[in-house]
Amino acid sequence: MITHLVADVLDEQIVDRDGDNAGRVDGIVLEQRDGKPPRVAYVEVSPITLLARFSPRVAAWYARYDARLGHGRGVPFRIPWHRLTRERRAFRLDVDVEETPINVLEDWLRRAIVERIPGA
Repeated sequence: MITHLVADVLDEQIVDRDGDNAGRVDGIVLEQRDGKPPRVAYVEVSPITLLARFSPRVAAWYARYDARLGHGRGVPFRIPWHRLTRERRAFRLDVDVEETPINVLEDWLRRAIVERIPGA
């Protein structure tokens, strides 16, 4: 059962209610319940979680850097499982991605670097 969960959910695309890209599922958080099987509580969308799959040390370094980007940063962003619905090619999030901190790093890179490139 866990194998199917990983294969069917991990690394899958997430789109917001308008169909805009909201990242990919980088991690799955299970909730343990007394006398019952575990259930999916959250999915995580974060470079921190993605990096932790390869190197906890690099993930910790990135988390310290990410914390400087503002309140609520430095930890993976968790989306409650009940806020997602499975569609044909992606999971649909029931809010606008701009209402979440998912794109904070991309927005900062765009302002700080990309927009300063001549002709960008």
